Amino acid sequence: MMKKLLLLITSICFWQISFSQTVPLDSVKFYEGKTITVCSKVQSTYVTKGDKKTTYINFGKPYPNNSFTAVIFSSDSANFKYIPSEYLKEKDVCITGKVELYKDKPQIIVKKEEQIKVAE
Repeated sequence: MMKKLLLLITSICFWQISFSQTVPLDSVKFYEGKTITVCSKVQSTYVTKGDKKTTYINFGKPYPNNSFTAVIFSSDSANFKYIPSEYLKEKDVCITGKVELYKDKPQIIVKKEEQIKVAE
């Protein structure tokens, strides 16, 4: 029973990621509350200082002129096989997740590596 439940949950997550709408970078802010995919080149990354390190992956332009940010909280960093702030620098990536606005700028909270696809 547990295996079936896990398979069902995995399938739903995959379905949600696979069928989310791909949105141009300059339109992300209009999709607040929606699960989308946005693809662009990483312009800059930043990791906060202190015990709870939050990673910011900026798109459009480098911070503070970025138009969109992917945020990885320290509690989710263990879900990555790589260090996102280093590995993703200047790469073309697609991020999938729910859009939130923070200080009038769109962001997606990334909780697991599967939400980020790196272009080969």
